[in-house]
Parts: sequence; C-alpha cells; structure tokens
Amino acid sequence: MPDSGVARRVYAGETMQQRVARRRVAILDAAIVVVAENGWRQLTVERICEAAGLIRRYFYESFADLDALTVAMIDALTGELLELVIRHDLTAPRAELIHTMVGEVVDYGVAHPNNVRVLFGEMSATDAVAQRRRAAIRRIVQVLAADGRAIHHADDPMIDLVASLLVNGSVATLLDWLDGTITMTKSQFVDGMAAMWLLTTESAITRTDEGP
Repeated sequence: MPDSGVARRVYAGETMQQRVARRRVAILDAAIVVVAENGWRQLTVERICEAAGLIRRYFYESFADLDALTVAMIDALTGELLELVIRHDLTAPRAELIHTMVGEVVDYGVAHPNNVRVLFGEMSATDAVAQRRRAAIRRIVQVLAADGRAIHHADDPMIDLVASLLVNGSVATLLDWLDGTITMTKSQFVDGMAAMWLLTTESAITRTDEGP
C-alpha cells in the first residue's frame, strides 16, 4: 500500500505522533500537580486540561477516562522510583549500597516532591487507583527483598518482613521530612535513614543466620 505520508506529516517541527506524545506528557504532569496541590477528589478532566493549557479533546486523545489516566500516572511514577531502587551491582559493601540508594531516592523526592506525594501521600478517591498504588509499593518491596536474597544467599520470610517495614516506614518518613515535620538537612536525613536501614538489615541478617 502506498505511504500516504499522513503519519509522518510535520507541523511546526513535530510529527503528529510527537504532538500527541507531548500532549500526553503535559496531561500527566498537570494531573500530578492537581493531585499534589488539591487532593485526589479534586482531580477532574476540566482541572487537568486547565492546568495543562489544553482542550478536553486532547485529554481523550490519550486517555479513555480518569481511571485510565490515574493508572498511567501511578505506573509512570512507579517506574521512575524502581529505576532508583534496582541495584544492578550488588557486590559493593552493604553500607555503601544502602547509602547510595537512600541518597538517590531522597534526591528524587527533593527534585520531584509532587511525585512522591501523589504516589505515597493522601489515599486516592477510587478503589482502582488505591489498588494500583498498593501494587506499586508491593513491587518496590519485592525488588528490595529479591536484592536481599541475592546478597545474603538466603530465602527467609524475615527478608520480606524487613523489606516491607523499611519501604513503608521510609515512605512515611520521607513525606514527613519533605513537609518539614522532621527538621534535618538533606545530608543529615540521608545519613540517618541509611544508618537505620543498615541497622535493621544487619539485625535481620543476624536473626536469619541464627535460625529459629
């Protein structure tokens, strides 16, 4: 079939696909701002389009409805965070691994506080999104538990317990720090969090090695 050229037609230096992709990102970014500043219950197509500076037609160009948007938003934020917690090289000393990971997550929180608040803050207004958020946290816990098993060559339920405790506790603590409830410099906060992670994992390792 001859190439009509429609898909590749360029306007103002962008193809149609590039414009659609740009508008989709703008809608996602606007939705994050709306939720972070006003809460999940204030998330509407009208508010999102106003924040993005786009008309409603462009919202439905990328998303079937609000649920589709929020699922895409949660998945995108989860992907960004997973990139920070996945350690491809597990051969470094444990203290160094932990400090590096904690530092990168805190840096992300400082650079993108709205993202952290959307993913881990106020509970969402719909069950579908709440389930998606819980699934996102479980994925992060599973990644850390898998790393723990690889590092310690052990398969013990204590590893899952510690991973869940550290992730869920650290998320709440990071939000407290970002909101100013914990008054520490970023360096102090990273050092303190890393020390707590190391202490907790060391205690768990000792318990695992000792057996029941």
